[in-house]
Amino acid sequence: MKTNFNLLIVFLILIACGKKPESQASSKIEKEEKSFIPVYGQKYFSYDQIDFYHIDFDENNILELDKNKDNSKIDKLRNDIIIREFPENIKEIGFLKSMDKIGYIKKEIQKNKFSEIDKIFIEKTVNESSSYACIPVYRDILVFKNKGKVIGIAKICFGCHQHRIIGTKINDENFGQNGDYEKLKILLNQ
Repeated sequence: MKTNFNLLIVFLILIACGKKPESQASSKIEKEEKSFIPVYGQKYFSYDQIDFYHIDFDENNILELDKNKDNSKIDKLRNDIIIREFPENIKEIGFLKSMDKIGYIKKEIQKNKFSEIDKIFIEKTVNESSSYACIPVYRDILVFKNKGKVIGIAKICFGCHQHRIIGTKINDENFGQNGDYEKLKILLNQ
């Protein structure tokens, strides 16, 4: 009898601790998202020029790219830039002279877009974070300059929302979150 009574108490506790109805739970989440205000920190870079490099590269060719990496210096460099973690530091900028040979097309970002880019390349809190488990294909590269000197490089994979940013000491963990990858893609393609 005592065992039945204990089971009844456990059962009642479990029922009482149940989930909120979906409508209440989802409306609470919506209110939190609407009321979320990010806290901004420091900008990643202090720059006066941004060079933007883009390559049309089909990710179905990754195996071929990797297979050809030993054919020539250009093939190795193409492999390193498109799918590897190269460059490793801001001192390795010699590859920029070969970007056109690799297949990247360069354009300079207009200064009137800098304020919008600053809102993306800045340390900030986010209300939602996501990540993908895929191999990044870095088709888009931003080179930040100040007085003609390269001070930062951002390699972006818009397909799987991954990035590689070098030249900043600012925490870039939240880069691209809260829709910033999409905002950046639109800015770069206008």
